[in-house]
Amino acid sequence: MNQKFIIKFEQGTLEQSYKIAETDVIGGVNGVFELIDETFIKTVVDQFAVMRQSFFAAFSRYES
Repeated sequence: MNQKFIIKFEQGTLEQSYKIAETDVIGGVNGVFELIDETFIKTVVDQFAVMRQSFFAAFSRYES
């Protein structure tokens, strides 16, 4: 994929993707897994909550 690692998280209909250049990661795929620590995962989960709130707010304005 153009010499990039793509990390994708999905929750229901929402998706977050992160692209990281292979040259920025030490150890290849194993380095990617080391990057995804508990703090990062918590941030991703928190961001899903913000995304969901934003979508519901936009949808409620659309229905009005």
